[in-house]
Amino acid sequence: MIVDLLLPPPPAHWDKSRESKVHKKIAECISKAIEPAGHAFMGRVRRHKHKRTLSEDFQLEEALREANSEDVLLEEDEPETPRLLKSDPSKWKCPSVCIAVGDLDHHSRRSTTQEQDHYAILGLSKLRFRATDEDIKRAYRRKVLKHHPDKKASASGKTNDDSFFKCVQKAWEVLSDTKKRREWDSCDPQFDESIPSAKAKGDFFEIYAPVFEKESRFSKKPAVPQIGDINSTREEVETFYDFWFNFESWRTFEMMDEEDADGAEGREEKRWIERKNKAARAKLKKEDNARVNRLVEQAFSLDPRIRKFKEQERAAKEAKRREKELQSKSAEIEAAKKAEEERIAREAAEAEEKARREVEKAKREQLKNAIRKEKKTIKRMLRDNNNFLAADASPDAVVNQIERLDFILEQSEFDHLESFRARLEEAAAGGADALLLVFDEEHLAAEERAAAAKAAAAGDAAAAAASKSADDDTLAAKPEWTPKEITTLIKAVKLFPGGASARWEKIAEYISEHGGPEGEAADDKAARQRTPKECILQSKKMQTAAAADRQRLQQAAAKSVSKVEIKEAPSERIEPVAGDATPTASQTTMLAPPNPAWSTEQQLALEQALRKFPASAFTANPAERWEKIAGEVPGKNKKDIKQRVKELAEMVKKKTK
Repeated sequence: MIVDLLLPPPPAHWDKSRESKVHKKIAECISKAIEPAGHAFMGRVRRHKHKRTLSEDFQLEEALREANSEDVLLEEDEPETPRLLKSDPSKWKCPSVCIAVGDLDHHSRRSTTQEQDHYAILGLSKLRFRATDEDIKRAYRRKVLKHHPDKKASASGKTNDDSFFKCVQKAWEVLSDTKKRREWDSCDPQFDESIPSAKAKGDFFEIYAPVFEKESRFSKKPAVPQIGDINSTREEVETFYDFWFNFESWRTFEMMDEEDADGAEGREEKRWIERKNKAARAKLKKEDNARVNRLVEQAFSLDPRIRKFKEQERAAKEAKRREKELQSKSAEIEAAKKAEEERIAREAAEAEEKARREVEKAKREQLKNAIRKEKKTIKRMLRDNNNFLAADASPDAVVNQIERLDFILEQSEFDHLESFRARLEEAAAGGADALLLVFDEEHLAAEERAAAAKAAAAGDAAAAAASKSADDDTLAAKPEWTPKEITTLIKAVKLFPGGASARWEKIAEYISEHGGPEGEAADDKAARQRTPKECILQSKKMQTAAAADRQRLQQAAAKSVSKVEIKEAPSERIEPVAGDATPTASQTTMLAPPNPAWSTEQQLALEQALRKFPASAFTANPAERWEKIAGEVPGKNKKDIKQRVKELAEMVKKKTK
C-alpha cells in the first residue's frame, strides 16, 4: 500500500520574494509493510465471518463472557430434541388461542401449535413458572456455553449456525424481564385450562384440589387459601369460596396478539393494530374470568362439605322446631290462632285497600273521561265558531289560535276546563267577539298557572304567591278607565284582531301609549300603565253592559265632529289632459291646493293610489303603504307623497273650521 503525502498550500499572505529561513528538511519517504491487528479488527472479521450486526455481535460476546466467568455444569442441562433445535427464532410469541366452551358438563380446552417454548429452550421445562431468577440465569449460561455460535462453528465448521442461539437469546430476554415473563406465563401453552366434568366420578378433593392449585398461580393476592378436606371447618370453607368467588387474576394476553404494532408502516396503522390487540386481550380476559367462575360455581355445587353444612342447618332447625313443639304446644296453638287472626285481618286490610284502589282508579278514569269530554266540547265550540275569529282571518291567525287552545288544554285541570266551557257557553249568545274575550281571558289565566307551576318547581312558591297578591293589589289600586282610554281600547281591539300573537299585550301597550291626554308627563304615563288582564276585564265589562250604556260610553268618549259642508269654490280644479286615458275631473272627490310641483296627472294618480291602498290594509306595516303609493305616482317618492297628503289634510281641516 502506497500512501501519498501532499503538503498544504502556503497561506495567502506569504510572499516568495521575501527572505525565508529553512528550519528543517523533510526526510525521504520509505516503503514498509503494514499488517491489520487489534480487537476492533478481530471483531470486524468475526462479524463479517458470521454475518452479524454490531449489536448482535456485542450481545453474543457479552453472553459468552458472563458464561465463562461462572462455574456452569453442562451435565445439569436437559436433553434437547431435534424438533426443539429447529425452533424458529422469529416465532417466539405465543400463538393464537382457540378456546372451545361447551356445556357445564364439558371441558374447556386450548388448542395450540407452539413454535417456541422459552422454558424448554433454556432447559427449564420441568420447573417452568416455579423457576427462580437464579435458575433462569444458570440455565441461560449453560445454553450460551453449549450453543454459542463461535463454539459451534469451531466444532462443526459452520459459520452461520446460530438460529437456535437466537432462540436462547429471545428466551433469556423474555424470562429475565419480570413483566415479559408474566405475560409469557399468562399464556403458557403447557398450562391446562380444562375444568373437571360435573359428572366426574371419584373423590371431590382429589379431583378439584389440583385444579385450584394450578389456578392459584395467577392470583394477585399471594396468600391463597387451600381447598382443605372433608374435616375443614365452616369458617375455612367459607374463606376458601369467598376468596375464589372474588378471585382477581393477573393474567394478561399480550403474547396472544395476532399482529405486531411495531411492524406497522404508519402511525394510524399502528394505532389501529393496538386497538385491535387491546380488544382481543379484553375478550380473552373476559373468557378466562368466566372459565374460573364456572369452575368455582361447579365446585361449590358439588362440595360435600357445603351439602353437610346445609344438612346440619336443616337438622338444627328441625331439632329446634321439635323442641319448641314439645316445650310449648299450647303456645304454638295460640301463635297459630294469632297468626290466623292476623292473616284474616291482613286479608281484610288488603281487600279494603284493593277496593279503595279500585274506587280511586274508577274516579281517575271518570275524571279522565270528564276531562276528555270537556276538551272535546271546547274544541267543537272552537270549530263551530270559526276558531272565535273573523271570517277573513289569516291562516297564521288560525294556527296561532289552535296553538293557544292546545296550551290552555295542557295547563288546565278539570275544574278549569269545566269553568272555561261554561263561560264559553254563556258567551256564545254574544257572538265571536264575546267568545274571543273568554278565550283570551282563559289563555292569560293558563299562562299565569304555568308561571306559578314553574316557580313552584324551582322552589320559589312564596315568590309566586307574593307576585300574584301584588298583581291583585295593583288591579284594585288602578284608577277607573277614562273615556279616552275606552276609545283607545275600542280602536286597539279593531287594530289587533283576534288570533294575533300576543294580542292583549300589544293592546295594553297601545292604550298605555295613546290613551292619555296630550303632553302627558312620563310619571303619569307610568302610573296609568294598563295590563293585558285589565284590558280583557274592561272589554268584558263593555260587552256585558246594556246597549244603551255602551252607546252612552262611546258617545262620551268620542269627540264630536260637526258635519262638514264645503260651500266655497275650489281654489283650483284638476282637469284631465285631453285625449288621455286618465280619469276625468268628475271622477275625483278631492280639492287640491295649488302646487306647481304637482301636475294634474300626478294628482289623479295619487288619488287613485290612496283609494287602491287604504290605511286599514297596512296596520301592521304602514311604511309599506307609502312605498306602494309612491310606486303608483310617476316622478314622486315617498317623502313627496307624505308632504302632499299633509297639505290635503290641512286643507280639509281648514274647511271644517
